[in-house]
Amino acid sequence: MRLLVNRADYHEAALRVLAEEGAGAVKVTRLCSELGVTTGSFYGYFGSLDGFVDEFLEYWSESQTARVIEIANAQGDPAERIRLLKRLGSSLPHAAEGAIRAWAGTNPAVAKMQVKVDKRRLDALTDALRPAARDAREARVLGTMAMTLLVGLQQWRKPVTTRQFNVVFNEFQEFVEMKMAAASD
Repeated sequence: MRLLVNRADYHEAALRVLAEEGAGAVKVTRLCSELGVTTGSFYGYFGSLDGFVDEFLEYWSESQTARVIEIANAQGDPAERIRLLKRLGSSLPHAAEGAIRAWAGTNPAVAKMQVKVDKRRLDALTDALRPAARDAREARVLGTMAMTLLVGLQQWRKPVTTRQFNVVFNEFQEFVEMKMAAASD
């Protein structure tokens, strides 16, 4: 038995369990088994499974969306920002993301967070893709294309390999860079 774990250890364990077994496996005993701790540790931190799920969803939103956006927004050059978003997007826990999306179909709290994360990601992509677009509407369409490619790949391929991700997003990046060049002319 491990003696010390923290909240983040539970969150990371949930991402692994989601990726490997899906949302149905996100149970107190499964998470504790993954970490080698007793259930008392879990209840001491979260009080209940629902309390954990709420906190986990916030963790997921912050670590896999807000952090990525913050890092990307620090890049001033629009083309480099696109490349950085692609690199960061390739490192998302794709299997867990796909499981969270499936979980959203059965859990209202997860569905609510999924909508929030999707909106935040789409807004960030729209902003990043604005230099490649004629106007705000076209930037939104480009952002929607990027989101659709990501979600589609996560739902279609399990696991999503770096090679598969790059095959799709290298083409999208090339398309965006051509549009950026045309927009700057």
